[in-house]
Amino acid sequence: MSLPLSPPRTAPRRRPRDARATRTRLVRAALELFTGQGFRATTTPQIAQRAGVAEATIYRHFPGKNALLNAACVEAFGWGSALVLEEAAPPGADAQAVLRGVGTRLVERATRDAALVRMLLRPPEEPLHDEPTRQALRDFREALQQVVAAGKQRGRIRSGSADLWAAVWLALAGFVAERVAAGEWSADHPNVELALEAAWEAIVYRVPDSPLLKVV
Repeated sequence: MSLPLSPPRTAPRRRPRDARATRTRLVRAALELFTGQGFRATTTPQIAQRAGVAEATIYRHFPGKNALLNAACVEAFGWGSALVLEEAAPPGADAQAVLRGVGTRLVERATRDAALVRMLLRPPEEPLHDEPTRQALRDFREALQQVVAAGKQRGRIRSGSADLWAAVWLALAGFVAERVAAGEWSADHPNVELALEAAWEAIVYRVPDSPLLKVV
């Protein structure tokens, strides 16, 4: 009497939740390494080791290192856009208050997640960004520009292109966040307050002095 054949064994399927968790670890590892030692100096074995997986696992989720860079950038730019939109959400929000809130939260996040803030402020200058990544960067910049444009309409920000003053403000606020991310300043260092004030002073509208009001 022959015994019934057992069905062939198949490899267990990866659950979607597990796959998402692995992908998240890979993006996080790539983000930390890219911002810490540079894109070109980072290898896929290093990313895999940081994420706690085999190198082959990377290629089940991403075509390669370039795709990981794009995913890391999208995460950082997406966070930046959401941050600006949250601060600007209250009806009638004042541009100064919005930008102060964005700057303060950048500094706070830099104390806890330096890699994310560095990727947002200083992404690798590589000609590897795909269209979704470029769109995510445009979304972040345009969110800031809209805050500045609204401030101009209310007479709070000096005349000139909104993208210019948004870039000026971000350069100064970003300088603060990068010093905090590097551990050179704490979030409550006096220079943080001074620099965020300087970022606003660089773009605020000032009423020209009238000769009739000057004391002779």
